[in-house]
Amino acid sequence: MVEIKNYESFYSGGYSSLNSESSPYVGFRLPQNMFGSTTSIQTANQVNEVASRIREGVKNVEVSQVNPDTFDQIPKQQFEEIRALAKMSGVKASVHAPIIDPVGFHENRWLGEEAREDAERRFWSVIQKSKELDPDGNIPIVIHSTGGLPGTEFRPDKNIEPGEEGRFHEKRIIAFNKESKQLVPLEEETKFYPNKDLSKGGTLMDVESSLASANATEWENKLTNLATFQKHANEIIGDAPLMLGDFAKKELSESTLKELASSPEQAQAYSKLQQADVFLSNVRLNFNGLFDKAYSYGTEEQKQELKKLADEISKKQEEIQKNVLRPVESSHLYSEAIQKLGQITHAVKDKNSGEIYSGVPQVFVRAEDFAREKSAETFGNLAWKSYEEYKDKAPVLAIENMYQGMAFSRAEDLKELVEDSRKKFVENAKKQGMSESVAKKKAEEILGVTWDVGHLNMIKKSGFKDEDVVEQTKKIAKLVRHVHLTDNFGYSDSHLAPGMGNVPFKKILEQLEKTGRLDEMRAIIEAPTLVNPNLGLKMSPLKWTMGAFSSPIYGAKMAPYWNQVENMQGGYFGFPMAYLPEKHFSMYGSGFSMLPEELGGQVPGSRSRFSGAGMA
Repeated sequence: MVEIKNYESFYSGGYSSLNSESSPYVGFRLPQNMFGSTTSIQTANQVNEVASRIREGVKNVEVSQVNPDTFDQIPKQQFEEIRALAKMSGVKASVHAPIIDPVGFHENRWLGEEAREDAERRFWSVIQKSKELDPDGNIPIVIHSTGGLPGTEFRPDKNIEPGEEGRFHEKRIIAFNKESKQLVPLEEETKFYPNKDLSKGGTLMDVESSLASANATEWENKLTNLATFQKHANEIIGDAPLMLGDFAKKELSESTLKELASSPEQAQAYSKLQQADVFLSNVRLNFNGLFDKAYSYGTEEQKQELKKLADEISKKQEEIQKNVLRPVESSHLYSEAIQKLGQITHAVKDKNSGEIYSGVPQVFVRAEDFAREKSAETFGNLAWKSYEEYKDKAPVLAIENMYQGMAFSRAEDLKELVEDSRKKFVENAKKQGMSESVAKKKAEEILGVTWDVGHLNMIKKSGFKDEDVVEQTKKIAKLVRHVHLTDNFGYSDSHLAPGMGNVPFKKILEQLEKTGRLDEMRAIIEAPTLVNPNLGLKMSPLKWTMGAFSSPIYGAKMAPYWNQVENMQGGYFGFPMAYLPEKHFSMYGSGFSMLPEELGGQVPGSRSRFSGAGMA
């Protein structure tokens, strides 16, 4: 990367010798042939969109359609047409997959394993279509790391420098209730307890303590409710065993019941036992439910203890089954079982903080931990299936980072997701006889990261700095296979062209350059704000991007550069054909305007083979 001086434009055709900080040049030079551009997500006519991007002069085009249903409306023939256009123009294609949640979440609720499998099948359809664009190569397919799952919100710890452990302080996390399948926000907050010195203020509960407390409270409430049911059954039993006298020693049979019926006092006592048995049935059902949760969400050590408890209960139930006092003995049995269940799963407070609980079943877990496990299964399965189908020509699945407030916004979290996805790929490959070393290599080739620098920059809205943006890039750089160049001011995903916001492109790209693979990464300009006609701008972002990165005008990669000449009279993008009404040229003619549209003119030419749309 070569440093150059930049010049400020005072008027069209002239430049000062001053080095202006307001210049759009970001301080890092990239050649024009590295740039790509996305198609519009507002139409299913992607043939026309690709043709428009090609005419702008980009060398890479990313076919983008984020709506799954609209993506399905693009017939396979359009992909064949796009492939032909790309081949004729020498343009390389990539695909931005529609936004599908790889976990199976919908409106903050997990719909189950079947929903995850449905998402996996739908992604596979995207991969099959995308492969049509590049049958002989490894086409990159950008997949969002999440379909909209909210994530941890961080604030910078001002006492810790960027890049150091603990810099990202958790202010709010999203917990996942594995029973209800719902998402629950948990925030850092101050609590006031009677056993604390309130003159010093309340007790700060961090999000980890809040998560542990939620599990402890949930579990202890259920144990308490169960014990209440059991206690009520004992109250109903009362002195019934004494009133039964000698009948208490007999086995339950038809003759015993007839004999009981002949004694009103003893019959009344036995009736109490039957009433108590109704409550005990409730106790048994609720106990079984709690036992299931304790076993499902407990530790391995707890599971061993629970197995012993289950054996004890089963053995004693067989012994008391035919006894007249079965309800009484059953009540004793479950009273002891509830107590032992509580002992096995009791909440233990952390000695240091006094607030972090352990021991109880982990019904509430971090949503991102749960999502990482399920997403890694989806991505790992897709990558393996893709390799099985296409071998060394399998597409590259480039998982995209999300922005602050959504899951997988940090480099550390995205890195874990990609690494776990690769492990799943290796697991699948080994089952089919592939060696672990070969499988790991293939996984690294097929699964990587799309680094969206605009999403990354949005950590600034929480108080983070350029240095934090750079440190995040440093942590993920080795996994990056694809780059989204987009600018903003750190507060919203503005999708401006590079140089129009405050993304520190120079420092980000310097980190990616250190990998030695920057020239292999496709740099896709994500600036739909400029091309979107509804926003009134309707301009190509390529001019601004080439100026921002001071791209050489000539293939020899030497001066002059775009940021030096972009405002000169008669510039390439200043040709009036690009701005004056089409009717003007059709009626009066000017320059090349009377040429067919396919050759850059304004006269409607032949239609494309499939879409029927003009090639404009």
